[in-house]
Amino acid sequence: MNKIIKTYFLAIGLLFAFNACQDMLNTNSSLIAMEDEYQISNETEAANAFRGIISELVFIADRYVLMGELRGDLMTTSGFAASDLQDITRFQVSKENEYTDKSDYYRIINNCNFLLQKLDTTLIIRNEQALLRYHVLTKTLRAWTYFQIGQVYGKATYFTEPILDLNASLLQYPEKSLDDLVNTLIDELKPYSSLFTNIMHGSTIPVRILLGDLYLYKNDYHTAASLYYDFISDLGYTVSGDYVNRWVNMNMESVTISLNRFNNEMLTAMPGYISMQQYHSRLVNLSYNDKPSILPAENYVRFMSEALYLHAANNVALPVYSGGDLRGCMQLPNSRPLGAAYNYVDIKGTQECLIYRYFDNALYVGIDPDNNLSNGVYVRPNIPVYRIPHLYLRFAEALNRLEKPTLAFAVLKYGLNDANVRDTLRVKVNPSELQGEPFTQFPQATFFDRNVSMTGRGRGGGVPLDTVFFIIPDLPTKQDSILWVEDRILEEMAAETPFEGNRFFDLLRVSRRRANHPEYMAEKVAAKYPDRDDMKTKLLNPDIWFLP
Repeated sequence: MNKIIKTYFLAIGLLFAFNACQDMLNTNSSLIAMEDEYQISNETEAANAFRGIISELVFIADRYVLMGELRGDLMTTSGFAASDLQDITRFQVSKENEYTDKSDYYRIINNCNFLLQKLDTTLIIRNEQALLRYHVLTKTLRAWTYFQIGQVYGKATYFTEPILDLNASLLQYPEKSLDDLVNTLIDELKPYSSLFTNIMHGSTIPVRILLGDLYLYKNDYHTAASLYYDFISDLGYTVSGDYVNRWVNMNMESVTISLNRFNNEMLTAMPGYISMQQYHSRLVNLSYNDKPSILPAENYVRFMSEALYLHAANNVALPVYSGGDLRGCMQLPNSRPLGAAYNYVDIKGTQECLIYRYFDNALYVGIDPDNNLSNGVYVRPNIPVYRIPHLYLRFAEALNRLEKPTLAFAVLKYGLNDANVRDTLRVKVNPSELQGEPFTQFPQATFFDRNVSMTGRGRGGGVPLDTVFFIIPDLPTKQDSILWVEDRILEEMAAETPFEGNRFFDLLRVSRRRANHPEYMAEKVAAKYPDRDDMKTKLLNPDIWFLP
């Protein structure tokens, strides 16, 4: 009974010990201490404590999405949005903006620090360090949270010990720039990259994917590609043909819709709610509403609608083309739109384009008198952090920068499997790009055989068969081809993972390696504004990209 009581209060303590902490740079927190001599010495206690920290992610889930999208080029705000959201979209955030408060992030970090201090990793059971797994999971979650702070605010106050008296402690800890932070996090996680590789990751952050992202950010493409490939190979993840939106015939009379990718291709997710009485995600209410606060940017809707759709039947490409990537929105013959990323709905006699992704398969939990469109409170049970498309597209990004543009393009156009990359009748991948590295091998009769074209999942079964439109053009240099393919990968990220919280971070990562940085980023983001030229001039200053 005593152990049960200790476990219970430990979990509660980890959840709420630091709830009184305000912004790490402005706090009057008093000393909060727990049993100094107490150690977590069994898996039940460790699991309960870790789950307590995971549940705290609900408080940053919406912010993860909004900070990643409002500063990108796929999402904007409406006149109904709170001024704090509008200011983020306009890159004019003051210190009074509610989203400048970092306390939710730092509370997660501090609880991770506390758990790491209390875990008894010396405990040996059956010749293994029994609690080392929770040590690795907690360190990875802490590193991921730090990476989010760095990407939102451009810097982070870095500490690895539990802070008990914040007023007395803050001056001791350094503030790291995003670049310095990335290097620190890599050093922290490197020793664990080969541990616990077969953990199913539903509510945890996979250490190899996070390390891959960190190396990709700092342009170490070889290490990033190796980490992504090893993760894919060990767990057998594929770009599945089950998740395809396509017209059923060349007359485009009806459409076949995939299973819900937003749910079914998730590798890791944050909880979307604790309970309706305590806290829940507001993404549905902000987006699918007769008074929406966040909207799909017009330039994004136009890009998706103008994409070339290539129909194919019986594995034969037909000369039937139409406009539209069906991962955006499908306009059926009876003129009824069928939403995927976004949807057209009638609001007071006017067709309005709204973000549909959060509403699709959301849970109805009650009546909402303030939303005359849905007439209810809907919540997402979880908010994706990593999905399989992320994994393959970032792998392709690394391959491309390793001077393997045709192999990277195969992820988009053909599907990454041996039959495609070694096709001698119709050469799809330059054979020289398949030499010398384990991560260029996709053996026959393995899960790789199931990989399909990423782009074809919304632009038609004719994409892999096409030899005219969606191909790498004949460019003067290989570097030109790499830049062209990178732009197509970035477009595919927009089509496959819109409104999920990635866009600003994707643009930031790609822009900083471009010769015309920061103009590359400024031009991309400015495209969504009516005053495009003025916003581009404003965005040429990278200092305003981050919140104060």
